[in-house]
Amino acid sequence: MTDILDNAVRHLFLLRRHVLQTLDKALALHGLSHGTYKYLYALYIEDRRSQQAIADRLGDDKGAATRALTRLEDQGLIRREPHPDDKRVVVVSLTSAGNALRQEIVAAVTEASMSMTSGLDANDAATFTRLLAKAVSHINPPEQP
Repeated sequence: MTDILDNAVRHLFLLRRHVLQTLDKALALHGLSHGTYKYLYALYIEDRRSQQAIADRLGDDKGAATRALTRLEDQGLIRREPHPDDKRVVVVSLTSAGNALRQEIVAAVTEASMSMTSGLDANDAATFTRLLAKAVSHINPPEQP
């Protein structure tokens, strides 16, 4: 039987909570959260994408995508427009304000990432990161933040 206090799932939940708290603290300075940041991140990788394509790539449902993108649009970080050839499709793009946040967003993600491995030496941190990537490689799209 697995020890409920010493197993990988518990450790991952604790790590997830710590990383999201660290990330949210840094992102809050810009009026963002981990729920909205990932949409900006997706647009930093490829701007001018359909709302549905972004939601699909991030593994979110249509409602979650609409709520997150509405927050970003209200903040002036993205714009949504009908596709010129298919009015049923909504195209999402970054505004200049959204682009201007890119370095701050990268810094916040870097800080959260470093906080995960702060108790490890450089070799263990590299091994940990490599093993995480390997563990999720079959379930996590390469782009997902």
